[in-house]
Amino acid sequence: MTALQASTKKPLTKTRLIGFAAMGVCVVGYTGMGLALLAGKLDYLDMTHAALLAAVAALIGEIGLWVGAGCLGLTLFKKRKAMLDKLFRRAPKPAAPAAEV
Repeated sequence: MTALQASTKKPLTKTRLIGFAAMGVCVVGYTGMGLALLAGKLDYLDMTHAALLAAVAALIGEIGLWVGAGCLGLTLFKKRKAMLDKLFRRAPKPAAPAAEV
């Protein structure tokens, strides 16, 4: 591993771990939806039951998508803001001053 690779490697924080796990749940949910609909079309299941199973799997996939996007978006926001500040040549905002007692 070179020095450049070591410096660009991101630590796996709890938020990122939750985000990637939720994206995995998203993939499993949407795959289950597709397989349930396929099983209904191929007459392995009654289409009513297949549609109900597909709806539940799609709901699980959608929950995974929103949780994953929320968790991973939180980790990307600071970098995106810093990139826009650099692009528009704005000075980064200083830290908020502590209240004096």
